[in-house]
Amino acid sequence: MLNQEKLLLHMAWANQYVLGSLEQLTESDWQLKLTENDWSIQELAGHIVFAAGGYAQRVSGITVSTGLNQEMVIPLTDLQKYCAQADEILRIESHKPDEINTYTREGRSVERSRSTIISQSIHHATEHRAQISDTLKVHGIRILDLDEIDLWAYSDIAGEINSIDG
Repeated sequence: MLNQEKLLLHMAWANQYVLGSLEQLTESDWQLKLTENDWSIQELAGHIVFAAGGYAQRVSGITVSTGLNQEMVIPLTDLQKYCAQADEILRIESHKPDEINTYTREGRSVERSRSTIISQSIHHATEHRAQISDTLKVHGIRILDLDEIDLWAYSDIAGEINSIDG
């Protein structure tokens, strides 16, 4: 698979892995921050999900989490559900021809290609999964190892043949 499909499948799997790992946190752990000025674990997890929904809506017109916003505290099971839905929409939309999508952001009209929006969704989720991991580690919580969710790990769980006969 030599296209964005593998990266999107990996993203969806890694997002669910991280959100699933957060089930181990206490209520107070959810409020931990890397620094005083950073987002909490709860805010980062919600941001990954709401941004995925935003990217999915931009390329498909489908709203994943109607009536919800970044400031709300959403149960983890709902975050997992919304994230899975958004990630699947992004994967499906990646198979459509590239086109320019126009949307409004902060009162301005923005034009981006479908491929850029979908590629950004992958980068964005990766960036914030790393922030969650760093925040947990700084506070001595070792429940998330990014090496366990890299593309090598995904390739292994996906059952790819990863050896070369020599």
